[in-house]
Amino acid sequence: MSESLASRHKKNISALHQKLLKDIKTVDNFDLVQQILNSNTHFSALINSDRRIVLSNQHLLKNSGLEKFEEAIGENPGEILSCINITDNTRCGNTVNCKYCGIVSNIIESTATRKRTTGEARITSRIKDKLVNYDFQVTCSPIVLSGESYTLVNIMDISSEKRNELLENIFFHDVLNRLGGLNGIIQMLKFENKQPELEEFITLLDTIGEMIVEDIQTQRFIKSAENENLILNIHEYSAFGIIESVRKQIAFLPTLKIRQIEICTECADFTIKTDLSLLKRILLNMAKNAVEASTEQGSVRISCSRKPGLAIFNVTNPGEIPRDIQRQIFQRSFSTKGQGRGLGTYSMKIFGENYLKGKVYFRTGEKAGTTFTIELPLDI
Repeated sequence: MSESLASRHKKNISALHQKLLKDIKTVDNFDLVQQILNSNTHFSALINSDRRIVLSNQHLLKNSGLEKFEEAIGENPGEILSCINITDNTRCGNTVNCKYCGIVSNIIESTATRKRTTGEARITSRIKDKLVNYDFQVTCSPIVLSGESYTLVNIMDISSEKRNELLENIFFHDVLNRLGGLNGIIQMLKFENKQPELEEFITLLDTIGEMIVEDIQTQRFIKSAENENLILNIHEYSAFGIIESVRKQIAFLPTLKIRQIEICTECADFTIKTDLSLLKRILLNMAKNAVEASTEQGSVRISCSRKPGLAIFNVTNPGEIPRDIQRQIFQRSFSTKGQGRGLGTYSMKIFGENYLKGKVYFRTGEKAGTTFTIELPLDI
């Protein structure tokens, strides 16, 4: 808590504070309202039309170095959070920087419209003479108690999520740049190579490099998809070309051993307008799972066909999925391969249904084996 705020609380509660305290304690079911606020693990406060706190939860009080909610009465949210823009001569909402504050803007919007608002806010606080930077998600909801209008403000600290997001973006950017340089060298080797016996190894390097890049991109895409900011890149492609590309990449899997990868074309080749990266990631995950679930003598079959307005891609292996596993297949973080896995089937659903507007499902049985399917529009 800032020194100016601490010093104010050492003095007698002002007439305004006493009035606010009296008003809030006349609210029907006051104790229940206090209990509901305290049950929230985020910063919560009830404010009046002047943006002054009339009630706050224990989490906010503890962060501010206060012990009783009466000590927070009459303060503004920024003052309780020890915002560095507040001085002895200025209040929260009245400084030149306040118009850029997400807390203030969301409170103002919710108060004016009497609707629920949600947004982000960045606050720099001074706590125990140290600067602390926060990223908050702010939700403001209008509420009427005993005939009086208030705003319920919930402030969730998302600093860790924001920091992790930044670090992830930097990591992905740097790694992809280095892989781009490596792939450039591989392309030069392919062009300059005059020794036929090296051609197979250079092609293998090229394919492995491509797979690494796609694995990293998949992680980025999953993150973007969950945040609902994934942008599609729609073009027209050959269906046969797509499954042949998947077959080539699967052929280099270390787990392949002597399994056979079959391409089955149940109809004439056709074109599909879709996002190639997402569709290939779905099919690659299906094929990887099929390969890993097959015996060394087994085979994996990749096929495509079409119905009116729909493209259908199947990946089949001879194994049957146990019933207990079937019920958890598409759940996030579920995996039969140990901890730290489980995004494969989950990403199939997210990419295939939320973004490619298709349907992802599987059928499994002792005789027919297991088939994972994605049906999607011929033209998204």
